[in-house]
Amino acid sequence: MTDKIKVIISNKQKTVKIPTGVRMLVRRCCNAVLAMEQFEGSAEISVSFVDDAEIRELNKKHRNIDASTDVLSFPLGENGVYDINHDTGAKMLGDIVISIEHAVAQAEEYGH
Repeated sequence: MTDKIKVIISNKQKTVKIPTGVRMLVRRCCNAVLAMEQFEGSAEISVSFVDDAEIRELNKKHRNIDASTDVLSFPLGENGVYDINHDTGAKMLGDIVISIEHAVAQAEEYGH
């Protein structure tokens, strides 16, 4: 079980208002995934909310796909080996980037 998880959430977009409770939901989801994976030790995860233009740039830069998408993930560890935050001793797991615009459009498309 995870000792302590720090989820760093940043809102880098102004297009869609982030509903109350979403930040807590994101933290709970991260904790639940690590618990299911039986992750040991302290961890840090970065979650950024961006607009379609920024996620499209990231998608093109890192995946050579010139299109927006709902989520991109950038893991920092591989095969159980992680960079360590020297200030906290936590394992740095990586970054999750979410296009709120794209997620909202998908939700509407699927009737959610």
